[in-house]
Parts: sequence; C-alpha cells; structure tokens
Amino acid sequence: MQRIGSGRGFERLQRLVRQQLGHELASESGKTASAANAEVSGADFNQRHQQLANRSGAELELQTGYQQLSVLQRAQRRERMQKERQQNNLEQVMRLTQDYCPEHVASLEVDPDWFQQYCDLVLNISNPGMQQLWAKILAGEIGRPGSFSLRTLFLLHQMSYKEALALQRAASLTCKVRQQDSGHIYFGYLRSPSVWQFLTGRSKAVLNLSQFGLTYPQILSLIELNLLHPSEIESGALDPATSLDLWYHQQLLQLKAKVPGLVLQYYKFTPMGTELLPLLSSQPNSNYLQALKQLLGPVIQFD
Repeated sequence: MQRIGSGRGFERLQRLVRQQLGHELASESGKTASAANAEVSGADFNQRHQQLANRSGAELELQTGYQQLSVLQRAQRRERMQKERQQNNLEQVMRLTQDYCPEHVASLEVDPDWFQQYCDLVLNISNPGMQQLWAKILAGEIGRPGSFSLRTLFLLHQMSYKEALALQRAASLTCKVRQQDSGHIYFGYLRSPSVWQFLTGRSKAVLNLSQFGLTYPQILSLIELNLLHPSEIESGALDPATSLDLWYHQQLLQLKAKVPGLVLQYYKFTPMGTELLPLLSSQPNSNYLQALKQLLGPVIQFD
C-alpha cells in the first residue's frame, strides 16, 4: 500500500472524517502519541499507580481538590476525561490513516454501517502500535471496500499489543502457494514407510519455530484468537514429477520432491488471519529460510 497524503483515497477519507468528526483533517501527517502514553523510566510503583489513577479520572492526590468534589461530580469528571481520551484516539487514528491512503480507489463507497462500527471500536485504542494497525485497515477499506469484515474488526479489538506482535512474527515466517490467498508456516515433513526410512531411520523432521521468534505459546494464542487453524495441516503427497511454487515474501521458491510419499507439515492462517497479514510490516527471516532449506534438503530439491 503506497504511503501518500493526497489523491482519491485521501479525498474519500476526508469525507468520512467530516461525517464522523464534523470537521476535516489537517493536511499534516499523523504525529506521535501524546506524552500521556510515554513510558516513565525509573518510576516506582507509587508513581505509576498515581499516574494510572489520574488517567482514569480517579485521582489520589488530595492537593488537587479532587476529593472535595461530590461522588456525582467525580463521576461526571471521569466520564468527561474518558470522552476526551476517546476523541483523541479517534482523531489520532484518522490522522495516521493519511499516511496510507491509496491513490486509486474502487468506485464502491465504504459501507456507512461498517465505518460506524469501526469508529466505535477505535475509540478505546490508545496504544500507538495498534493505532497504526487500525489506520492501515481504514486505508485498505477506503481503497477496496469489503476488504475487512466486521468479524475481523471485533477480533482485532480483542487483541493485545503483545498478541499483535506474535502475529507479526508469524507473518515473517509465512509462505504462500501461488494462486492461494492463505498463508502457510512450514515447519516439517512426513514420509511414508519405505526402504529409505529403514536405511536412514528418518521418516519425519520438525523445525523448532521458537528459535525464529515464534514460540509454541504464541502459536496457541493465535489459534485461540482464530487467526491460525487449530490443528497442524499436512499437504497432499508431493508428486516428484511436479514442482511446487512457494512465495516467501518476494522470493519465489520452486520445490520438487526427491522421493515419493512426501508430505509437508504447516500451520495455516484462517480467513481472518489472512485479512490481517497484508497490514503487518513483517520482514523475511533469512535464518528461518536457511533452516527450512536445510531441514528439507534430504527430501526436497530447491530450484
């Protein structure tokens, strides 16, 4: 997705912002999150507790006069602070979306019900990294309405930043079979019993994905979030006479089985996981690719 601040995508974004916020965005790109979100280095527990209490609207400091307010006044103050924070979150995401607006957009407009649900979910997104992800979603929807389902939005809203990082690590290990949309994370192979197995004592091999940043607990977390299918998947037996084309990011890998009865093992992304994959700024992991080639080398020829 091209990062620009003008064009038809930007114009459509401005219309959506006017509809939701009542005013247009400034022409400048999104800025960093406010100091309220910055980390406090060297702060002890009491300081962090005080800051969180103040941010929640339930201050602990007596000198502010907060305790002199009635319970109703304190509740009204907290609600006002919450609405201000939600408004800031929404406007920040809208500003960030400018950086990803596509030059060319489909003739179909963004569904107004989808956009309203999107805005309602964004209100409570304060983490800068997650705000970037939500901004990319809106830009993608502006460019091609229908790209992201409401189910995917609700799922993303439940994700923590830690879980989003796990998804990003999974994306860095993802291959795609040509003409297929879903991503595969290959980690091993199986081979039907044969004389070859008897001589080598090796009918299967498995790669430990944790050495490339994707731990088994993270895999379970992505399965629980319905981003990965709940069970390991096996390909059909590869035909030694036919090559299998895999795209690892921008690199084409052509695989051909050296032996019959060879089956590859992988984790597969669900439709919701597949929707989120293009949004992640993941880089290929050269160590993973090298280890995968080494693992499959005895049974796979790479062209």
